[in-house]
Amino acid sequence: MAKKTRKRTASKATKNANTSSKKGTMAKTRRKVVAPKKFKSRKARVRKPIPKAPESFSQKVAGAFHAIVDTLSDAEQLHRKLDPGVSREPE
Repeated sequence: MAKKTRKRTASKATKNANTSSKKGTMAKTRRKVVAPKKFKSRKARVRKPIPKAPESFSQKVAGAFHAIVDTLSDAEQLHRKLDPGVSREPE
């Protein structure tokens, strides 16, 4: 864009120099009035998540094992809470 504006100003300077030497007999050329451009608002760039390294088979098995153990321990605690078995209070 800067290159275009430099060329434009250089060409205007040469035109002005030529028109002033002709004693004003030529009518000055008018520039067309152009509506200013409306720029689109820039949205925030959405970054793609960095892909994680694939897990090895042993890591997948270990993760599954831990999930099963956690589920069983939670189920056991819930069972104890809901059915305490023998109550401490005598009937």
